[in-house]
Amino acid sequence: MSNRLYFYPVEKKKELLLAVGLNDLEAEVYLTLLNENFLTGYKIGKKIGKPTANVYKAIASLARKGALVLEDNQKGLCRAVAANEFFAAAEAGLKRKTQEAQLAFAAAPPEGYDEKSYQLQSVDLTLEKCRQLLRQCTTIVVIDAFPKSLAALLPDIQEALKRGVEVYVQAYEPLDLPGANLVIPGSSPYVLQYWQSQQLNLVVDGKEYVLALFNEKLTEVYQATWSRNLYLACMYHIGFNNEFTINLIQEAMLKPNAQELIGNILARKSRLSSNYIPGMEELLKRYALK
Repeated sequence: MSNRLYFYPVEKKKELLLAVGLNDLEAEVYLTLLNENFLTGYKIGKKIGKPTANVYKAIASLARKGALVLEDNQKGLCRAVAANEFFAAAEAGLKRKTQEAQLAFAAAPPEGYDEKSYQLQSVDLTLEKCRQLLRQCTTIVVIDAFPKSLAALLPDIQEALKRGVEVYVQAYEPLDLPGANLVIPGSSPYVLQYWQSQQLNLVVDGKEYVLALFNEKLTEVYQATWSRNLYLACMYHIGFNNEFTINLIQEAMLKPNAQELIGNILARKSRLSSNYIPGMEELLKRYALK
């Protein structure tokens, strides 16, 4: 990764430094010191065209954040900490603070339940929401996902399988996922080439869902929605079930025992649209004839 970063433009490097917690001036000072160590705050200020007093404040802050060290001779000379060392320390510090925050908020009241739909604008939050849904799933999860977004969830999918959750995955590349019900559409190569993005659709227990589309690098959300809307979750579950079934039938038609296979597929489809699904059961209790 460090070799690749070496070829990044300065503005991209600065953007990454801002993302790990430096402010604009701190990022400029750090980048300057990476290129030329053993500078005073005065010389750094001259190089980047910033007031000396502000630069010295940035230096003090960078020292506290572990991004630079000061020479122990009272001359005020600064040296940048190597990027890999600084980022490792920053990651460890963030993990420690996050763990402390989790303890502090462990007794917070649970979030209220509602059936509104919400936009998710962070890749990390969207993936974490999917992981949370997989952890909460009791009966069945259906997933329609492109390779990179699916790979991000594989450990959590495997944990769900260990708990006995039925897992149905429509993947677009060969996948080693023992215990899961898997289908790969015949059109997968064309779909991936056409979209040039990463799709991730997930419905758990027919009760809650995330629908998301990311950029190809999985660094930007194009569109993502999370909801506990019971009716919509059931409809998405049924829609996935139908598409999954069609793709399975297309696979089965190429095999010698196609008729038997298709009969089994259709029998399973009927079960996956019944009140065996927790969301379907609840929907029928709410709105079906008594």
